Amino acid sequence: MSTDGAGLNEGTDTGGAVRVSALAGAAPLGAIFGGIGVLVAAVVGLLGLDRLPLTFCVFKGLTGLPCPTCGSTRTVARLFDLDLAGALAMNPFTTVVAVVIAAWAVVDVLLIPRGKALRVGVSPSVGRLLRLAAFALFLANWIYLMLAGR
Repeated sequence: MSTDGAGLNEGTDTGGAVRVSALAGAAPLGAIFGGIGVLVAAVVGLLGLDRLPLTFCVFKGLTGLPCPTCGSTRTVARLFDLDLAGALAMNPFTTVVAVVIAAWAVVDVLLIPRGKALRVGVSPSVGRLLRLAAFALFLANWIYLMLAGR
């Protein structure tokens, strides 16, 4: 099995529970999502969309409860200002997702000159566990938002 300079497998399936590889010819999705995130953060931060005096959330308008992504615009604005603690306070789940996408984007940008992109594969059992954990964290985040009065 060969590795690239970053120690990533070069598209070789090791059969393990988690497989990380730098796949030749793959679309750099992390870089694409990261670029979209930077663009959204710039628009929110520069236009002050987090300071609008009204909410556009249909769920909150109908139920009076925050939706699971409540505070995401304010989270993005805090991240634009490099205020990680403020972003975590606004919406921890959105913050963690944004940080993971940012890390993925950095790796993809470093792999682009080699014509590769980061790929992470997991076994079916690890996939089920990750989906269950993500769902549990999503619900815990929603409870946090309700308790915080978002």
